[in-house]
Amino acid sequence: MGDSLLYAILPLAAGDLGLGPGQVGLLLSANRLIRLFSNTWLSALFTRIGPYRGFVLSAILGVLTTAACGLGWGFIVLLLARMAWGISWSGLRQGTFQSIWAGENADAGRLMGLSWGIIRGGSAISALLGGFLFGYIGYNGTVWTIAAMSALAIPIAFGLTWPASASPPPAAEGALPPDLSAWRRVLITGHRSLLNAVSEPLQRSILLVGFFKLLLNSILIATASVFLASRFGSGSEGTILGLHVGALTGIVLGTRWFSDLFLGAVMGALADWIGRIRLTIVLVLILCLGLAAMLWIYTNASLLALLAVLLVSTGVHVVLDAYANQAALATTQPQMFVGAYATASDLGSAVGPLFAFTLVNTVGFGPVYGVAALLVVLTVSHLAILDARRARRERPEAGS
Repeated sequence: MGDSLLYAILPLAAGDLGLGPGQVGLLLSANRLIRLFSNTWLSALFTRIGPYRGFVLSAILGVLTTAACGLGWGFIVLLLARMAWGISWSGLRQGTFQSIWAGENADAGRLMGLSWGIIRGGSAISALLGGFLFGYIGYNGTVWTIAAMSALAIPIAFGLTWPASASPPPAAEGALPPDLSAWRRVLITGHRSLLNAVSEPLQRSILLVGFFKLLLNSILIATASVFLASRFGSGSEGTILGLHVGALTGIVLGTRWFSDLFLGAVMGALADWIGRIRLTIVLVLILCLGLAAMLWIYTNASLLALLAVLLVSTGVHVVLDAYANQAALATTQPQMFVGAYATASDLGSAVGPLFAFTLVNTVGFGPVYGVAALLVVLTVSHLAILDARRARRERPEAGS
């Protein structure tokens, strides 16, 4: 809740906080950039100390960093708090992935959809509630209110019971010198485990898909407002149904987040039924058709096409996360593979907004959206081929 709140109110409060546009952008990206490193560290830590303590520590850190953002102590403190939040989210997401291992493989898609639905429900509620409170009690009061609500996570984390199936033992590692410190052992062991976890072509293909699916998604979300402005105009003159483009963008993105509450679970359950790769291929094809409609339609229907594309991207995200989550259990280091997949996804979500605006202004929406979608199609197709080969290898010989 604390992270999503800042996307809604930090740009509005930037002047009062003495922040420039570049500083706001860095603050909103800092939590993703630090995760390119912290995902691996936290995966190694969860392997060493187990999910219970790792998850509790992550929940506590998440609440403290949210509260720190409301202290008003300047840019450096805000930057450190955002980086610490990124570390906290690495642990919370690692625990979420490992919790799904406690369920049945056949239910992995449904469980992944439910988990992301709850997470995004928190995002949507905090953004909407925070936007309302901001107008009445200001930035600091709003942040502390959401931090107090987030504090409910701490007793929940303490009360969780983690079965052994949520933390499978890693494969044996080579011996390390006895004089190494505990943290150096964690980092060296984590590096070795990471290399082992992505040693097969199928595993590397999953990481590529994780990167490109969120690259496309982050480009779409980052450019949603400018895309709508290109269709309906900007400012008070650009309206549809009596709403200006800024309000339209908020409604579209809010609907996308709220959709995870039900659409994620539905897509996950459907993937468990018909197959995760099969459903991914169907969803990617629908996504491409929706992008084509967005680019070719210049009427109000382009708004509906954008919303449809964002909703379908929710299904792609949930189904591929469920596939990656179960693929981790087939590796020698499942915790490290989850960390590697999370890092690849975070890299895609961080890279997209950095280049999207410049490229859109240079070459237009069509090439930017089209190339990103093509990369998703190619990597998903490659993954489907490797998955089919794996299935043939694992299928028992007829008559045996």
